[in-house]
Amino acid sequence: MKHRDIQPAHEIAVLESFKIFLSKEGKTLQILSRPDPPDAIVDIDGNTTWIEISDAFQNSEWARSITTYAADDKEHMPGGTGLTLDPDEASISIVTKVILNKYDKKTMSSIMAQRGPGILLVGLYTPMTFPEEVIEQAGDKILKEISSRAQIFDVIYLYRNSFDSHLFYKLL
Repeated sequence: MKHRDIQPAHEIAVLESFKIFLSKEGKTLQILSRPDPPDAIVDIDGNTTWIEISDAFQNSEWARSITTYAADDKEHMPGGTGLTLDPDEASISIVTKVILNKYDKKTMSSIMAQRGPGILLVGLYTPMTFPEEVIEQAGDKILKEISSRAQIFDVIYLYRNSFDSHLFYKLL
């Protein structure tokens, strides 16, 4: 796969996994379009909404390592060197920053004004902390941070890779 094709393929994979996740809750998701932004306009049980997908990487080197490993047209650039003293706190900080950045983006505010609040899916790509741990340890703190902002998203899920799919954990 070419480097430029990784993000769209990743987004489709996340959307398909989210569709399976919702089906287990008795809901149906149909992708209507992929305008970018947002990453998808969807129908969930007869209600049209939008989905934005973002990823929280341990650091930029980790992100580069993952994407260059998957690309056929790029040389792999290994990452993950160095010591992380408090991996849980580092992950919480990264996830919080990614979520708040989405709330602060003018494009997200514009989409919300046109379509109403959407769904945010945040992938956690850190080697030692899982989304459920972030929610358990800092979910209330993150929710408090976003409570003072305009309601851009109705629902926020954190997710992680799991074999050939993704596991989703509801934050909001």
